[in-house]
Amino acid sequence: MMLSSVLPLLLSQVLCCYSFAPFRPIRVGVAGTTRPTLLLSANERTNDVLDTDEKKQLSFASILKVVDESHYDATQACAYLPDEKHIEAINGVDAQPVIYKSHPVPVLKEETVDSIRSAARNYFEERGENWGLVDVALEELVSETSDWKQDVDDALTEAIYPLSRSVMRDHPNSLLTVTSATVFVGGGYPGAKVTTTTLERDSGMITAHIDLGTDNICDETNQQRKAMGGLFLESLVGDATGDATSAVVGPLTPGQLVVHRSMERTAVMILPSDLHAIEAASKQQNKQSGLDNPTRREILKTAETARHYCLRLTLTVKNNMMDTTKAIEAPAEERSYRLRSFSRLRGHDRARFLTLAGIIDVDDYENHLWLGFHYSNSAQTENEEVEISQRLSDTNKAIFHLQKAAEQCPTDARVLFQLGSALGMRNNLMHRAGEGSEQHADLAEVADALKHSSQIESILVKLGIHEIHDLAICLNGLASTLCKMGDFDNAIDVISRWGECGSIRSSLEFEDLASNEPQNIPEWEWIKAGDRDIAITTFGETAVFDEDDISLIRAAADKRFAQANGAQTSRYTMQYIGNREVHLDDLCKSDPALKERMDNILKNKIYPLVREAFKDHGSNGDNHLPLGALSVYDSIFVRYDGDVARKAGRIGASQPLHQDGGMYSVNIALNAHRHDDPVNGFTGGGTFIEALSIGDDETVRRPVAPGHALLHRTTQRHAGAPTVGGIRDILVIFLTARRPETPVSNEYTYGIETAMRLQTMAKELPRDQCIRALELARSLDPMNSEMSYWLGLHLLQGDADDPADERWEEICRGIETLEAAVELNPADARAHYHLGMAISSRHKYAMRTKRAHLLPPAADAAHRMIEVFEEAIRLEKRCEEAGCKNGLNVAAGYLTLGEFMARLRNFDKAFKYLSQVEGTLSNAGDLDKPWAGDMLEEMNRMISYCETETAKLSEGAIV
Repeated sequence: MMLSSVLPLLLSQVLCCYSFAPFRPIRVGVAGTTRPTLLLSANERTNDVLDTDEKKQLSFASILKVVDESHYDATQACAYLPDEKHIEAINGVDAQPVIYKSHPVPVLKEETVDSIRSAARNYFEERGENWGLVDVALEELVSETSDWKQDVDDALTEAIYPLSRSVMRDHPNSLLTVTSATVFVGGGYPGAKVTTTTLERDSGMITAHIDLGTDNICDETNQQRKAMGGLFLESLVGDATGDATSAVVGPLTPGQLVVHRSMERTAVMILPSDLHAIEAASKQQNKQSGLDNPTRREILKTAETARHYCLRLTLTVKNNMMDTTKAIEAPAEERSYRLRSFSRLRGHDRARFLTLAGIIDVDDYENHLWLGFHYSNSAQTENEEVEISQRLSDTNKAIFHLQKAAEQCPTDARVLFQLGSALGMRNNLMHRAGEGSEQHADLAEVADALKHSSQIESILVKLGIHEIHDLAICLNGLASTLCKMGDFDNAIDVISRWGECGSIRSSLEFEDLASNEPQNIPEWEWIKAGDRDIAITTFGETAVFDEDDISLIRAAADKRFAQANGAQTSRYTMQYIGNREVHLDDLCKSDPALKERMDNILKNKIYPLVREAFKDHGSNGDNHLPLGALSVYDSIFVRYDGDVARKAGRIGASQPLHQDGGMYSVNIALNAHRHDDPVNGFTGGGTFIEALSIGDDETVRRPVAPGHALLHRTTQRHAGAPTVGGIRDILVIFLTARRPETPVSNEYTYGIETAMRLQTMAKELPRDQCIRALELARSLDPMNSEMSYWLGLHLLQGDADDPADERWEEICRGIETLEAAVELNPADARAHYHLGMAISSRHKYAMRTKRAHLLPPAADAAHRMIEVFEEAIRLEKRCEEAGCKNGLNVAAGYLTLGEFMARLRNFDKAFKYLSQVEGTLSNAGDLDKPWAGDMLEEMNRMISYCETETAKLSEGAIV
C-alpha cells in the first residue's frame, strides 16, 4: 500500500495546530541547473500551492508533491560537485546507530586547505567582512584557476561518500549528492564567539565537516597554545557529565573529515590544541566545580587569537534512475525536515504538516518537540474565552509529545526544559480548575526535568557554546519549583548557581587577581550620611573615562539607537518614556575596538578602584570584598531625554527607587550638567541616594565631571532623579565576582545575590513558604534592610481574626523585624511607615483578643508610633522633592495616627492628625479616587467621635 493512501486515515486522528522555532535557511547554489534553487522553489510553490485559502485543506498528495519537488531542486543545487558514482557494500555495520565517523588522515591536501582558506579570506576582505561570523558558498570561491577543485572532488568520491555510507542505515539503492557546500569562518577578535556555527541540526541526511585550519593572530600571552578546530555533538553529552570535553570531537587537524547524520545537533568550535590536557589538569586541581573554570577560560581566550575556517557539506540521496528529470519520492528524513520547514508558512493547519512529518519519519524527535511547543503555546493563551479544560487538554498533549521527544533524545536541553515547563503548567491549571493543589510528586517531576535540562545546558556554558541566558531561565524555574516543594536547601544551591551565571554573563574582561602591575586609578572619597559610608565619588585629573573613551561609547550608542529606529534596545522590560538603554555587551559585539578599550578600563581602573575603595569598608563594616575575581554582571548605557519625558507628561526622564543586581554599581557620567555646559548640558538629573535623606545634605549627586564616577554597593537604594531638560548620558556598570577558583569553605560569593533572588521568588509562594524563604534570605544577607523589611510585611499580613498564640507571635515578630529594617536603613520611609501601621495593628489585635496586658505601656507605644510616622512623612517629602517618592499613602498614615490617639483618648493629638488627612489627599491629587471617599468618611466619623468625647470630658469637668 502506498504511504499516501494510509496518511488520511492516520492524520484524521490528530488535532491540528502548531507554532515552532525557526530553522536556519538552507544554503544552496544554482550552478549547472536551470531549475529554481530550493529557497526560491519553496517560496514560489508556497505562493502557488501551499499558501492557499485558509479554509481550503490541501490534500496530502499535494503537500508531498511540493516537498518531493523541493528535494529534487536541492539535489541539483551543487552540480559543480560530483555525485556518488556507485554504491559499495559497507561491511561490519554497527548494531547501534553511529553518531559520527572520523577519517583517520586528512582528506584534503595541505595545499588545498591553504588555498580554500586564502580564497575565503580574500573574498571577505574585499567585502569588508573580515571579522564576526561569516560564511560563503564554496561555489563563490571556485574559479578556472582553482587547482584545488580536483582535490575536493577526489575527497568526495574516495572518502566522504564511502565514510557517509558507514553512518547511514538505509537507502542502499540511491546515490549520494551534495546539496550545499559552505565555508564558515569565525573568531580572531576581542570577544569572539567560541563557535563558528550555532548549535543546530542541518538539512539533508548527512553532514560532512572538513577542518580548514586557522589564521593565527599574534598574541604575546598565548604563543604556546595553538588554535585548532573541533566539533561539538550534542548526542555525546550523555558521556560528558564528568568531562565536558568528551562531547567534543577534536581538536581536528586541517583537512580532517568528520561525518554525522544531519539530524544530529552540532556546533563548530575553536579550541586550544591541548584542550584535553587543560581539562585533566583543572580536574586534578579541583578547579572544575563551577561554570567558570580553566577549560572555559582557555577556550574563550583561544577563540580571540585565531580566525578559524571549515567546510560543511550537506549530503542527501538522489534518484538512481535513468530518467533524472523525474522527481520521485524524497527520502523520509528529507520529507520530514521539509514539512517542518513548510509548516512555518501555514496558519490553522500547521499541525497537519507536523503530524505528517512525524508519521513519515518516526525516528526524528523534533517532530514531537515541535508539536510539544505548539500545544504548550496553545495552553498559555491569554484568551479568556478558552476554557481551562481546553488548556488542560492542550497541556496534556504537549506533555505526551515532549516525553516522547525526551525518550528519543535525552540530551537536548530544550526538550527537557519544555517538558518541565509543561508539567508545571499542568499543575497550575489543575489547581485553578479546582482539581487539587500542587502536589510534591507532580512538582518532583517538574524539578527532575528542569534539573536534567540545567545539567546539559551547564555543559554548553562550560564549553563556551552557549551564553548563560537559557541556563539562567532554567535555574530560575528549578529554584522556584524547589521552593514550592519546601526544599529550600537545594533551592539555595540552585539560586547560587543562578548567581554564578551573572558572573560570566558578560564577555567583558574580568579581574586578573595575579596581576601586580601598578594602576593609575582616580582619586576618590566617601560620601557620608552621619558616620555611615554611603557612596564613593571620584575626582582629580585622572578620570575613569577620558574624552576619547566618552566619544567612542556615545558614538556606538548613537549608531545602535539609529539602527533600532525607535525599537527597544534593552533586555529590561520596565521602560519609561524619555529613557533609552542599550547594553554595553551588545555595543561591543559589533565594535571590537570598543570592546578592547572597555576591557583596558576595567582591568586598569575600575577593578583596582573598587578593590581599594571598598577595602575595609563594608556595609557597616560587615561585608567584605569577594575572594573571587571581580567581573561585569551587566552594563548599560542609559540616555535620559528630559524634553521627551516632559512632553509625555512626566516630571522628567528618571528611574524609580530600587536596588541593583550584582555587588557594586559604578555610574559614569558621559556629558556635563548645564551648570558646567550652558549650551549642551542637561538640567536636573543625577542619582538620588536614599540614605542621604536622613540629614539636610543634598540627596541628588552627580559625578564631578564627565568621565568621573559614583560608586556604591548594589544594596544601596537609589533612583535616577528626573532629568527635566536636555539629554543626560551615563554608563552604569554592575559588578559581581566569580567563584574562587579553588573552593573556600568560609566564603559565600553569591550570598548577597542569592538573598535578593530568594526574596523576589518568595513573594510568589504560599504564605508559610514565603515567610520561610524570606527568613532564609535574611540569614544570607543580614545587612540588607530589604530582607528585614519584606519579612516584616509578610509576617504582619496574616489573618487579623485568628486569635491563636502563633498569630500573636507573628505580629510581634513582624514589628521586631521592621524595627531591624529601620535600624539598618534609617532613611527608608517605607519601613518607618509600615512600622507605624504595625504598632497600630498590634494594639487593635491585642484589645480584640484580650492580650492588652502583653502590650508595652501606652505612652511608649504612642511615642514610638508618632516618631516613626512623622519620620516616614519627613523622609517621603524629601524623596518627593527629588522627584523620587516611594508612593506612600501619607493620608492613611495621618488617619492611623488620629485613630490611635483617639483610642488612647488623647483627643488634641487626634484632631491634629485627622485635620491633615483631607489636605494631604488634595495635595497628592487623590481626592477623586474611589478609596479617598471611604477614607474621608472614616476621618469624619472619628472627628465626630472625638468631638463627642471631648464634649463629655468638658461637661464632666464643669460638674
